[in-house]
Amino acid sequence: MKSDTDYKQELKEIREALEVAEGLRFKKGLSETDKVDLEKASIALRKKERALVEKIGSEVAAQIKASSENLQELAKKVRARTTKLSKTAKWAETLNKLV
Repeated sequence: MKSDTDYKQELKEIREALEVAEGLRFKKGLSETDKVDLEKASIALRKKERALVEKIGSEVAAQIKASSENLQELAKKVRARTTKLSKTAKWAETLNKLV
C-alpha cells in the first residue's frame, strides 16, 4: 500500500500533465493529428486520475472497515462488563436490604 504522500504526488503529477495537455490542445496552429493526439493523452490521463482516486477510496473504505471491526469488538467487551457490573450492583443492593 502506498503512503498518502505517494498518492498525493502521483495525483499532482497527473493533474499537472492534464493541465499541460489541455492547454496545448486548444492552442491555435496545431494540426488535426496533434489535436487528436493531445485529446487522446488527455483522455488517458483522466482515466488514470479516476483509477487512482478509486483506488484511494477503496483503501480508505478498507481502513474504515478494519477500524469498525475493532470498535465493534470493543463495544461488545464494554457491554459484557456493564452487564457484569449491573449484576454485582444488584447483588450488593440485595445484601444491603438483608442487612
